[in-house]
Amino acid sequence: MMVESMDKQGWRFFNVGKDLTEVLREVAEGLKARDMERIGRQYDPSFRGARLGLNRLEQVEERDGVRRFRFRSDGDAPSRDAALSEWQTYADSFDELEETGLFVHRVEQWDSDTEYAASVRFEVIGRLKGESQSVIDRGLFRMRFAPSADGLRIRSAELLEVERFAGGAPPFAEVGAQAGIAFENRYYPDFLNKELKFAMIRYGPAGITVADVDNDGFYDIFIPDGVESKLFRNRGDGTFEDVTAKSGLSGLDGVSVGLFADIDNDGHKDFFVTRTFRPNQIFRNNGDGTFTDVTAKSGLHEDCCTTVASFADYDNDGYLDLYVGRYLDPRTDIPTTFYARNGEPSQLYRNNGDFTFTNVTEKAGVGEMGLCLGTVFGDYNEDGYPDLYVVNDFGRNTLYRNNKNGTFTDVTTPSGTLAYGAGMNATMGDYDNDGRIDIYVTNIRSEEAWFAEWPTVGRYMLNSMRQGVWTTDMPLYMEVFRQSGFEFVEVFQQMASGNTLLRNKGDGTFEDTTWKASANPIGWFWGASFADFDNDGWQDIYAANGWVYNDKGTEIELNFLNNVVSRQDEYKTGAFFDPANFGSTSWHGWERNRYLRNNGDGTFSEIGRAVGADTLLNSRGVAVADFWNRGVLDIAVAASTDKHALFRNDGKWNRNWLQVELVGTKSNRDAVGARVYTRVDGKLQMREVVLGDGYGSQNTLRQHFGIGAAAAVDEIEVRWPRSGETQKFTNVSANQIVRITEGSDRLEPVRYGETRR
Repeated sequence: MMVESMDKQGWRFFNVGKDLTEVLREVAEGLKARDMERIGRQYDPSFRGARLGLNRLEQVEERDGVRRFRFRSDGDAPSRDAALSEWQTYADSFDELEETGLFVHRVEQWDSDTEYAASVRFEVIGRLKGESQSVIDRGLFRMRFAPSADGLRIRSAELLEVERFAGGAPPFAEVGAQAGIAFENRYYPDFLNKELKFAMIRYGPAGITVADVDNDGFYDIFIPDGVESKLFRNRGDGTFEDVTAKSGLSGLDGVSVGLFADIDNDGHKDFFVTRTFRPNQIFRNNGDGTFTDVTAKSGLHEDCCTTVASFADYDNDGYLDLYVGRYLDPRTDIPTTFYARNGEPSQLYRNNGDFTFTNVTEKAGVGEMGLCLGTVFGDYNEDGYPDLYVVNDFGRNTLYRNNKNGTFTDVTTPSGTLAYGAGMNATMGDYDNDGRIDIYVTNIRSEEAWFAEWPTVGRYMLNSMRQGVWTTDMPLYMEVFRQSGFEFVEVFQQMASGNTLLRNKGDGTFEDTTWKASANPIGWFWGASFADFDNDGWQDIYAANGWVYNDKGTEIELNFLNNVVSRQDEYKTGAFFDPANFGSTSWHGWERNRYLRNNGDGTFSEIGRAVGADTLLNSRGVAVADFWNRGVLDIAVAASTDKHALFRNDGKWNRNWLQVELVGTKSNRDAVGARVYTRVDGKLQMREVVLGDGYGSQNTLRQHFGIGAAAAVDEIEVRWPRSGETQKFTNVSANQIVRITEGSDRLEPVRYGETRR
């Protein structure tokens, strides 16, 4: 009887949520079509509720041309006709409605026969009458629903919180085509021609890399590809030249990530690249614009299915070591369950200093078995040695503390960095300017996150026993139990809750500030970068979004999730991961990239529409650099089966900046692991040099500081990893690039060729 009751409750919860979703979809589509009769059919004749404030907005902020408004309800309790009139007036205020959406945020009441309740997420993008730029309205309502002969109907509604962001001329311009990098990403042929058990792997790659490959002061771009990856040289005039063949890097297919690092400290950036079902490769930079393949003598293993990589000097011997993060082999394996630990083990290679490497994975204790999609090194405990954070799909992440003796210790659980979810990206940065390095992880935040409640978890566990999969999955359940106790529902909820922001508390532990900071927008996220795009001294976040772009207006997510819960035995066959199972249905398709502006108070505001950076691109990798040395950071974005993009930052921020280039002498020449602190009017900023983070990406090694109205930086402090030396420079003028060399007391202003755009 208990089993039957659990099953019945689980199905009841699912069906109520599904019916609520359908009602809200009808309202959203009726709004898009301006069809009040269609909206009206979803309202109960006895409807009573407060106005939603759709037409009563109050401006609460204006910053850099971006205006923020709040919807205000007058508290009246209108009838059904009054509610429809409010929707009509709202629709009439737009010349164009681009996107309209209402989604179940959380099912709050579902086990009654007379009434159901849910918080409802609302999002509309449209161009108001007489305006040239679109606005975005986003927030939450609460609605109650009554059963009727025709299904559920809205009985009451109230405003919880909705905001509008509106901008003027957008500061970001997409210039990929005119810059010459907008070639179309193609699938790796072996993902299409070979029999794969985990066939949806085709939708994953690729990342994107920025580096000053030829030492001319202008950042170049490498874009991985399934058929042929490309290296683009920055001409400095707003355009890029394809130098793939000229450089000797032709024919690189099946690539997820490529990293440029000075492996032998000779002043030239060498190159590491992954090759999926072929051995990874490493190339020496010849110093004349060409590269030589030196893989054969390098000591690198084949390492099939490498997805991401990072360089750092983990043993502080002055040479950059290599960590490669690996997924599973899609030819033979699928994720075992929602929590998977059956990946190909990731590997750590120690740089011997002579362009050879030694595999020290076992000795170091970092052979991570998760399905790795993100790696980043950073000194979270400030002991002078880089620690390692590994982000995994289908499960948990791992923080390895560097023991300073060639080994690492897994401190994930005590440090509070498990961050359950479908991890896609690992990025570190000091978002709150307290001088400590924080962590941002991207995940999936589904529109169907409401499904992650105890009735679903109960039905999942019940079917696990019924269908005989619990015997193979029990070790995984026990691992979750050891990490999180009996909080299985909370584990499921975190896996569906989206991106995670972990604030470094300075005592070896992290605080999850995701919801408090508003750092987890809806979407299926990949690459993300911390960067101060508006030069206000606070690091913002840009995140790539999207998955399977099939027919617009379709979504397979809820059906997939219910199948995972209901048919676990079939899940084990890989059938649900077969693209043939999707048909022409999208899966988190047609979702926009997100730009999270740092408000300087521990919170973020998503203003991608207002700044012109919320592209629909099926994006994957993100890399940030000041491509034209203008004192603002631009954004390069790689796409899956779409054309890559480049967002030029044309913002008239009217704020000053300083950029710092570091050259190591005792430490590695790229200065990876070095820290730069700036102080302006008593305010601190910190950057740590990182090489290889995000999703298969590499950001600028030149450290960028926005300093607002200040004409100078009061103090620059650099802490070097190997020598332990600290250098300080005072009263450094703004709006310039400076170079600091380890051991030198000279601060060198740097000028590159004239920049035109």
